[in-house]
Amino acid sequence: MKKSLLAALSLGLIFAVVYLLASRTTEPAIPAVSLEKDICERVSEQFGEDCQRILLFDPHSRLVFAETNSGIIPVLTNQEFTEFKKFIYPMMDFQEFSEEKTDRGPIDWRADKKSEKDFSIIYGFAEDDAKTIVINSEGNIQPTRFLVRDNLWVWYAVFEKDEIKLPVEVTVYDAEGRIVKGNE
Repeated sequence: MKKSLLAALSLGLIFAVVYLLASRTTEPAIPAVSLEKDICERVSEQFGEDCQRILLFDPHSRLVFAETNSGIIPVLTNQEFTEFKKFIYPMMDFQEFSEEKTDRGPIDWRADKKSEKDFSIIYGFAEDDAKTIVINSEGNIQPTRFLVRDNLWVWYAVFEKDEIKLPVEVTVYDAEGRIVKGNE
């Protein structure tokens, strides 16, 4: 009796495993082109210049930052962080940033609230002397930043809402905590 019960249970287990394996859905499709390569190809097409490299993949905000000869363009991806969705405009231009230093100070910013519902971003360039940036107009948020090259950083803050308060008001502090630029 025990042997036949054990055999029936074993046979049932084997059928269950075979059923589960047979009924599995197909594997998710692996894209023919990597996300990095796809984004670089689209950047090159859109802006007419070569995509130099991808600087940062940020899966928390679904952003990718691509570098061209003339600047940096943020790119929004899908929720799964596997597909290109759209460019975020305007691009951050290296030459424009260099030329306008006397007018703007150690940082520059842009804002986008049109990319998609419940998504807004404030982003820009900062020089080395801008050690801390606080976005006062959005509840004193400190943005994320990353180094692009000597003395040049990209900073950004993403918000899960349709509207951001314009004009953007920021305070910039140096390494000693002194205000370098305030509320502009």
